[in-house]
Amino acid sequence: MNPERGHWKGRFDFVLSALGFAVGLANIWRFPYLCYLYGGGAFLVPYTFMLFFIGIPMFLLNLTLGQFSALTPTKCFGNMSPLLIGIGIASFVGSIRGSMSYNMILAWSLYYFGISFQPDLPWTHCGQDHNTY
Repeated sequence: MNPERGHWKGRFDFVLSALGFAVGLANIWRFPYLCYLYGGGAFLVPYTFMLFFIGIPMFLLNLTLGQFSALTPTKCFGNMSPLLIGIGIASFVGSIRGSMSYNMILAWSLYYFGISFQPDLPWTHCGQDHNTY
């Protein structure tokens, strides 16, 4: 055990944290958009297949390795084999990319929420001379 890192107080804390990591804004925003874009119900068949055969096993693998080793992804995969350190780096880069896009979407949401309290909303009219009514 690494004394520098914190530990879960109970199983319920871990379950809630894992659920918060797995379920995010993409479930509400991106998934319905992709279903609409790629044909509705026809998109659900490959999505469900990929979810059960690749998504959930990879998620459980990451959770298991992370909890067992209590190390960062690069150190965890690097300790298994020096050739696998690229998987840890890719995992880290993917987490950073996801965090940046998620924070940008939240920033847009908060910005437009704040702007919506103005009496004259900026998107109600264009305000240009060349526009028609």
